[in-house]
Amino acid sequence: MPAAPASSPGLSVVIPSWEGRALLQKFLPSVVQSVDAFQSTCSLPAEIFVADDASSDDTPAWLRAHFPSVRCESSPTRCGFAPTVNRGVRAARYSAVYVVNNDVALEPHTLSSLLPHLSDPLVFAVTGQVYDFASGLLRGAVQLARFRRGFLGIHERLYVNASDSSPSAPFLTLWASGGSTLFDREKFLALGGFEELFAPFGWEDVEICLRAWKQGFTIHYEPRSSIWHQFSSTIGSRHSRRHVRAVYERNRLWAHWMHLDTPRQFAAHFSILFLKLLADPFAFRWETWSAFLQALRGLSNIRARRRDLLARRRVLLTSVQQLLAAQVHRPEAHPLHEETAPTRPCPYSPPQP
Repeated sequence: MPAAPASSPGLSVVIPSWEGRALLQKFLPSVVQSVDAFQSTCSLPAEIFVADDASSDDTPAWLRAHFPSVRCESSPTRCGFAPTVNRGVRAARYSAVYVVNNDVALEPHTLSSLLPHLSDPLVFAVTGQVYDFASGLLRGAVQLARFRRGFLGIHERLYVNASDSSPSAPFLTLWASGGSTLFDREKFLALGGFEELFAPFGWEDVEICLRAWKQGFTIHYEPRSSIWHQFSSTIGSRHSRRHVRAVYERNRLWAHWMHLDTPRQFAAHFSILFLKLLADPFAFRWETWSAFLQALRGLSNIRARRRDLLARRRVLLTSVQQLLAAQVHRPEAHPLHEETAPTRPCPYSPPQP
Protein backbone atom coordinates (compact mmCIF):
# COMPACT_ATOMS: atom_id res chain seq x y z
CA MET A 1 0.00 0.00 0.00
CA PRO A 2 1.51 3.39 -1.00
CA ALA A 3 2.46 5.83 1.74
CA ALA A 4 -0.30 8.17 2.91
CA PRO A 5 0.07 11.64 4.41
CA ALA A 6 -0.07 11.97 8.20
CA SER A 7 -3.47 12.71 9.67
CA SER A 8 -4.62 15.19 12.30
CA PRO A 9 -7.15 14.64 15.13
CA GLY A 10 -10.69 14.32 13.87
CA LEU A 11 -13.03 11.92 12.08
CA SER A 12 -13.17 10.83 8.45
CA VAL A 13 -16.21 8.83 7.36
CA VAL A 14 -15.26 6.71 4.34
CA ILE A 15 -18.09 5.27 2.24
CA PRO A 16 -17.08 2.75 -0.46
CA SER A 17 -19.67 2.80 -3.20
CA TRP A 18 -20.31 1.00 -6.47
CA GLU A 19 -23.39 1.88 -8.52
CA GLY A 20 -24.68 3.31 -5.26
CA ARG A 21 -26.38 6.60 -6.12
CA ALA A 22 -29.84 5.35 -5.08
CA LEU A 23 -28.49 3.97 -1.80
CA LEU A 24 -26.61 7.18 -1.06
CA GLN A 25 -29.77 9.15 -1.71
CA LYS A 26 -31.55 6.96 0.82
CA PHE A 27 -28.93 6.67 3.57
CA LEU A 28 -26.39 9.51 3.22
CA PRO A 29 -28.60 12.06 5.04
CA SER A 30 -28.35 9.93 8.20
CA VAL A 31 -24.55 9.94 7.90
CA VAL A 32 -24.51 13.73 7.55
CA GLN A 33 -26.71 14.07 10.66
CA SER A 34 -24.46 11.75 12.65
CA VAL A 35 -21.32 13.62 11.57
CA ASP A 36 -22.92 16.94 12.59
CA ALA A 37 -23.77 15.45 16.00
CA PHE A 38 -20.20 14.14 16.34
CA GLN A 39 -18.74 17.58 15.70
CA SER A 40 -21.07 19.17 18.26
CA THR A 41 -20.39 16.51 20.90
CA CYS A 42 -16.65 15.96 20.43
CA SER A 43 -15.60 19.44 19.22
CA LEU A 44 -13.43 17.88 16.52
CA PRO A 45 -13.39 18.36 12.73
CA ALA A 46 -14.97 15.71 10.52
CA GLU A 47 -15.47 14.92 6.87
CA ILE A 48 -17.32 12.48 4.63
CA PHE A 49 -15.44 10.87 1.75
CA VAL A 50 -17.13 8.68 -0.86
CA ALA A 51 -14.68 6.30 -2.52
CA ASP A 52 -16.49 5.47 -5.73
CA ASP A 53 -15.55 2.25 -7.50
CA ALA A 54 -15.94 3.26 -11.15
CA SER A 55 -19.72 3.60 -10.98
CA SER A 56 -21.66 4.26 -14.17
CA ASP A 57 -24.66 5.86 -12.38
CA ASP A 58 -23.23 9.39 -12.23
CA THR A 59 -22.58 9.21 -8.48
CA PRO A 60 -19.83 11.92 -8.37
CA ALA A 61 -21.93 14.48 -10.27
CA TRP A 62 -24.98 13.73 -8.14
CA LEU A 63 -22.98 14.24 -4.95
CA ARG A 64 -21.56 17.54 -6.20
CA ALA A 65 -25.10 18.76 -6.89
CA HIS A 66 -26.80 17.54 -3.70
CA PHE A 67 -24.00 17.16 -1.09
CA PRO A 68 -21.25 19.61 -2.13
CA SER A 69 -19.45 19.26 1.23
CA VAL A 70 -18.94 15.52 0.64
CA ARG A 71 -15.61 14.66 -0.97
CA CYS A 72 -15.75 12.07 -3.73
CA GLU A 73 -13.11 10.41 -5.87
CA SER A 74 -13.88 7.79 -8.49
CA SER A 75 -11.47 5.13 -9.73
CA PRO A 76 -11.13 4.74 -13.52
CA THR A 77 -11.73 0.97 -13.35
CA ARG A 78 -13.62 -1.24 -10.93
CA CYS A 79 -11.34 -2.63 -8.20
CA GLY A 80 -13.63 -4.22 -5.59
CA PHE A 81 -14.35 -3.54 -1.94
CA ALA A 82 -10.92 -3.90 -0.30
CA PRO A 83 -8.94 -1.69 -2.74
CA THR A 84 -11.72 0.91 -2.69
CA VAL A 85 -11.74 1.12 1.11
CA ASN A 86 -7.94 1.27 1.21
CA ARG A 87 -7.97 4.16 -1.26
CA GLY A 88 -10.52 5.98 0.89
CA VAL A 89 -8.52 5.48 4.10
CA ARG A 90 -5.35 6.73 2.43
CA ALA A 91 -7.22 9.84 1.26
CA ALA A 92 -8.77 10.47 4.68
CA ARG A 93 -7.59 13.62 6.44
CA TYR A 94 -8.18 12.59 10.04
CA SER A 95 -6.82 10.06 12.50
CA ALA A 96 -10.08 8.19 13.16
CA VAL A 97 -11.72 6.61 10.11
CA TYR A 98 -15.24 5.23 10.15
CA VAL A 99 -15.77 2.86 7.23
CA VAL A 100 -19.46 2.43 6.45
CA ASN A 101 -21.38 0.83 3.60
CA ASN A 102 -23.61 2.97 1.41
CA ASP A 103 -26.64 0.90 2.52
CA VAL A 104 -26.33 1.79 6.22
CA ALA A 105 -28.26 4.33 8.30
CA LEU A 106 -26.62 5.91 11.35
CA GLU A 107 -28.12 7.40 14.50
CA PRO A 108 -27.03 10.80 15.80
CA HIS A 109 -24.91 9.25 18.59
CA THR A 110 -23.45 6.40 16.47
CA LEU A 111 -20.07 8.04 15.93
CA SER A 112 -19.46 10.01 19.12
CA SER A 113 -19.80 6.95 21.37
CA LEU A 114 -17.09 5.07 19.44
CA LEU A 115 -14.28 7.61 19.49
CA PRO A 116 -13.23 7.35 23.19
CA HIS A 117 -12.14 3.74 22.64
CA LEU A 118 -9.31 4.85 20.36
CA SER A 119 -7.63 6.64 23.26
CA ASP A 120 -6.35 3.20 24.26
CA PRO A 121 -3.12 2.74 22.27
CA LEU A 122 -3.79 -0.99 21.83
CA VAL A 123 -7.22 -0.55 20.21
CA PHE A 124 -7.19 -1.12 16.47
CA ALA A 125 -10.92 -0.75 15.84
CA VAL A 126 -14.29 -0.43 17.55
CA THR A 127 -17.74 -1.42 16.33
CA GLY A 128 -21.29 -1.39 17.67
CA GLN A 129 -24.73 -2.92 17.34
CA VAL A 130 -25.85 -3.89 13.83
CA TYR A 131 -29.61 -4.00 13.26
CA ASP A 132 -31.43 -5.22 10.19
CA PHE A 133 -32.94 -2.16 8.49
CA ALA A 134 -36.04 -4.05 7.35
CA SER A 135 -36.90 -6.07 10.45
CA GLY A 136 -35.18 -4.20 13.30
CA LEU A 137 -33.57 -7.47 14.41
CA LEU A 138 -30.18 -7.25 16.11
CA ARG A 139 -27.80 -9.08 13.78
CA GLY A 140 -24.29 -8.05 14.87
CA ALA A 141 -22.59 -7.47 18.21
CA VAL A 142 -19.67 -9.25 19.95
CA GLN A 143 -18.26 -11.89 17.60
CA LEU A 144 -16.68 -14.83 19.40
CA ALA A 145 -14.20 -17.34 18.01
CA ARG A 146 -14.17 -21.12 18.14
CA PHE A 147 -12.10 -23.47 16.01
CA ARG A 148 -14.08 -26.62 15.29
CA ARG A 149 -14.64 -28.97 12.35
CA GLY A 150 -11.55 -27.56 10.68
CA PHE A 151 -12.70 -23.96 10.47
CA LEU A 152 -12.83 -20.86 12.61
CA GLY A 153 -16.41 -20.14 13.66
CA ILE A 154 -17.02 -16.41 13.33
CA HIS A 155 -20.79 -16.19 13.91
CA GLU A 156 -21.15 -16.95 17.61
CA ARG A 157 -22.32 -13.76 19.24
CA LEU A 158 -23.01 -11.94 22.47
CA TYR A 159 -24.74 -8.62 22.99
CA VAL A 160 -25.06 -6.06 25.75
CA ASN A 161 -28.17 -3.96 26.28
CA ALA A 162 -27.35 -0.35 25.53
CA SER A 163 -29.68 0.70 28.36
CA ASP A 164 -27.66 -1.26 30.94
CA SER A 165 -25.08 0.50 33.05
CA SER A 166 -21.68 0.89 31.43
CA PRO A 167 -19.72 -2.39 31.44
CA SER A 168 -16.94 -2.65 34.00
CA ALA A 169 -14.48 -3.13 31.14
CA PRO A 170 -14.86 -2.87 27.35
CA PHE A 171 -16.14 -5.93 25.56
CA LEU A 172 -13.84 -7.43 22.93
CA THR A 173 -14.83 -8.89 19.58
CA LEU A 174 -12.96 -11.17 17.19
CA TRP A 175 -13.82 -9.05 14.20
CA ALA A 176 -15.59 -5.85 13.28
CA SER A 177 -17.68 -5.42 10.17
CA GLY A 178 -16.00 -3.68 7.26
CA GLY A 179 -19.31 -1.90 6.70
CA SER A 180 -19.67 -0.11 10.06
CA THR A 181 -16.45 0.20 12.07
CA LEU A 182 -14.21 2.94 13.41
CA PHE A 183 -10.52 2.31 12.72
CA ASP A 184 -7.35 3.91 13.98
CA ARG A 185 -6.09 5.16 10.61
CA GLU A 186 -2.41 4.91 11.49
CA LYS A 187 -2.72 1.28 12.61
CA PHE A 188 -4.94 0.38 9.63
CA LEU A 189 -2.32 1.65 7.20
CA ALA A 190 0.60 0.17 9.17
CA LEU A 191 -1.05 -3.27 8.96
CA GLY A 192 -1.40 -2.85 5.20
CA GLY A 193 -5.13 -2.21 5.01
CA PHE A 194 -7.69 -4.70 3.79
CA GLU A 195 -6.18 -7.63 1.90
CA GLU A 196 -6.66 -6.69 -1.76
CA LEU A 197 -6.31 -10.29 -2.95
CA PHE A 198 -9.80 -10.76 -1.46
CA ALA A 199 -11.39 -8.47 -4.04
CA PRO A 200 -14.10 -8.15 -5.14
CA PHE A 201 -15.61 -8.88 -1.70
CA GLY A 202 -15.75 -11.13 1.33
CA TRP A 203 -13.77 -11.91 4.51
CA GLU A 204 -11.47 -8.89 4.22
CA ASP A 205 -12.82 -7.49 7.50
CA VAL A 206 -12.34 -10.80 9.34
CA GLU A 207 -8.82 -11.23 7.98
CA ILE A 208 -7.54 -7.78 8.92
CA CYS A 209 -8.94 -8.24 12.43
CA LEU A 210 -7.13 -11.56 12.76
CA ARG A 211 -3.99 -9.76 11.60
CA ALA A 212 -4.49 -7.02 14.19
CA TRP A 213 -5.15 -9.44 17.08
CA LYS A 214 -2.09 -11.53 16.25
CA GLN A 215 0.10 -8.43 16.18
CA GLY A 216 -0.97 -7.47 19.69
CA PHE A 217 -3.89 -5.07 19.11
CA THR A 218 -7.47 -5.40 20.35
CA ILE A 219 -10.93 -4.73 18.88
CA HIS A 220 -13.69 -3.25 21.02
CA TYR A 221 -17.48 -3.45 20.92
CA GLU A 222 -19.58 -0.45 21.98
CA PRO A 223 -23.27 -1.28 22.66
CA ARG A 224 -24.32 2.40 22.72
CA SER A 225 -23.45 2.76 19.03
CA SER A 226 -26.07 1.42 16.62
CA ILE A 227 -26.42 1.23 12.85
CA TRP A 228 -29.17 -0.05 10.56
CA HIS A 229 -28.01 -2.15 7.61
CA GLN A 230 -30.06 -2.91 4.50
CA PHE A 231 -28.21 -6.17 3.92
CA SER A 232 -27.01 -7.33 0.47
CA SER A 233 -28.13 -4.19 -1.31
CA THR A 234 -25.14 -4.20 -3.68
CA ILE A 235 -23.61 -7.68 -3.81
CA GLY A 236 -26.85 -9.63 -3.48
CA SER A 237 -28.60 -7.57 -6.14
CA ARG A 238 -25.86 -7.87 -8.78
CA HIS A 239 -24.35 -11.35 -8.36
CA SER A 240 -25.80 -14.84 -8.26
CA ARG A 241 -25.91 -16.60 -4.90
CA ARG A 242 -23.62 -19.34 -6.22
CA HIS A 243 -21.01 -16.82 -7.32
CA VAL A 244 -21.15 -14.96 -4.01
CA ARG A 245 -20.79 -18.19 -2.03
CA ALA A 246 -17.81 -19.29 -4.13
CA VAL A 247 -15.98 -15.97 -3.68
CA TYR A 248 -16.65 -15.92 0.07
CA GLU A 249 -15.52 -19.53 0.40
CA ARG A 250 -12.31 -18.85 -1.55
CA ASN A 251 -11.49 -15.94 0.73
CA ARG A 252 -12.37 -17.99 3.82
CA LEU A 253 -9.88 -20.64 2.70
CA TRP A 254 -7.20 -18.03 2.11
CA ALA A 255 -7.79 -16.46 5.55
CA HIS A 256 -7.37 -19.86 7.21
CA TRP A 257 -4.23 -20.69 5.22
CA MET A 258 -2.77 -17.34 6.27
CA HIS A 259 -3.67 -17.49 9.96
CA LEU A 260 -3.94 -21.05 11.33
CA ASP A 261 -1.13 -21.53 13.84
CA THR A 262 -0.50 -25.22 14.49
CA PRO A 263 -0.02 -28.43 12.48
CA ARG A 264 -3.00 -29.88 14.34
CA GLN A 265 -5.23 -27.06 13.15
CA PHE A 266 -4.05 -27.50 9.57
CA ALA A 267 -4.61 -31.27 9.76
CA ALA A 268 -8.18 -30.76 10.96
CA HIS A 269 -8.80 -28.06 8.37
CA PHE A 270 -7.64 -30.08 5.37
CA SER A 271 -9.40 -33.24 6.58
CA ILE A 272 -12.76 -31.45 6.69
CA LEU A 273 -12.06 -29.63 3.44
CA PHE A 274 -11.31 -32.98 1.73
CA LEU A 275 -14.63 -34.41 2.98
CA LYS A 276 -16.52 -31.34 1.75
CA LEU A 277 -14.92 -31.63 -1.69
CA LEU A 278 -16.04 -35.25 -1.84
CA ALA A 279 -19.55 -34.74 -0.52
CA ASP A 280 -20.76 -31.44 -1.94
CA PRO A 281 -21.13 -32.55 -5.58
CA PHE A 282 -23.61 -35.22 -4.45
CA ALA A 283 -25.77 -32.37 -3.13
CA PHE A 284 -25.23 -30.40 -6.38
CA ARG A 285 -23.12 -27.84 -4.52
CA TRP A 286 -20.16 -26.91 -6.70
CA GLU A 287 -19.13 -23.74 -4.87
CA THR A 288 -16.57 -25.52 -2.68
CA TRP A 289 -14.77 -26.91 -5.72
CA SER A 290 -14.86 -23.55 -7.49
CA ALA A 291 -13.51 -21.81 -4.37
CA PHE A 292 -10.81 -24.44 -3.83
CA LEU A 293 -9.52 -24.21 -7.39
CA GLN A 294 -9.49 -20.40 -7.23
CA ALA A 295 -7.69 -20.57 -3.88
CA LEU A 296 -5.01 -22.89 -5.28
CA ARG A 297 -4.30 -20.44 -8.09
CA GLY A 298 -3.45 -17.79 -5.50
CA LEU A 299 -1.45 -20.10 -3.25
CA SER A 300 1.96 -18.53 -3.93
CA ASN A 301 0.67 -15.11 -2.88
CA ILE A 302 -0.94 -16.55 0.24
CA ARG A 303 2.31 -18.31 1.20
CA ALA A 304 4.15 -15.00 0.91
CA ARG A 305 1.52 -13.27 3.06
CA ARG A 306 1.79 -16.05 5.65
CA ARG A 307 5.58 -15.77 5.89
CA ASP A 308 5.27 -12.04 6.51
CA LEU A 309 2.54 -12.53 9.13
CA LEU A 310 4.54 -15.19 10.97
CA ALA A 311 7.49 -12.80 11.19
CA ARG A 312 5.25 -10.20 12.87
CA ARG A 313 3.11 -12.50 15.02
CA ARG A 314 3.03 -11.74 18.74
CA VAL A 315 -0.14 -13.58 19.81
CA LEU A 316 -1.50 -17.02 18.93
CA LEU A 317 -5.06 -17.42 17.71
CA THR A 318 -5.79 -19.83 20.57
CA SER A 319 -4.97 -17.08 23.07
CA VAL A 320 -7.39 -14.72 21.34
CA GLN A 321 -10.11 -17.41 21.45
CA GLN A 322 -9.62 -17.90 25.18
CA LEU A 323 -9.74 -14.17 25.87
CA LEU A 324 -12.99 -13.79 23.95
CA ALA A 325 -14.59 -16.91 25.44
CA ALA A 326 -14.09 -15.61 28.98
CA GLN A 327 -16.61 -12.85 28.24
CA VAL A 328 -19.47 -15.35 28.14
CA HIS A 329 -19.52 -15.36 31.93
CA ARG A 330 -19.74 -11.60 32.36
CA PRO A 331 -23.09 -10.54 33.90
CA GLU A 332 -23.81 -7.96 31.18
CA ALA A 333 -23.45 -10.51 28.36
CA HIS A 334 -26.43 -12.14 26.64
CA PRO A 335 -26.20 -14.88 23.98
CA LEU A 336 -27.32 -13.60 20.60
CA HIS A 337 -29.38 -16.08 18.57
CA GLU A 338 -31.74 -15.21 15.75
CA GLU A 339 -34.76 -16.62 17.55
CA THR A 340 -34.06 -14.63 20.72
CA ALA A 341 -32.42 -11.49 19.31
CA PRO A 342 -33.90 -8.18 20.47
CA THR A 343 -35.57 -5.89 17.98
CA ARG A 344 -35.87 -2.12 17.75
CA PRO A 345 -37.90 0.06 15.42
CA CYS A 346 -35.56 1.95 13.14
CA PRO A 347 -35.52 5.63 14.14
CA TYR A 348 -34.44 6.81 10.69
CA SER A 349 -36.95 7.75 8.01
CA PRO A 350 -35.31 7.97 4.57
CA PRO A 351 -36.17 10.98 2.44
CA GLN A 352 -38.86 10.42 -0.15
CA PRO A 353 -37.51 10.14 -3.72
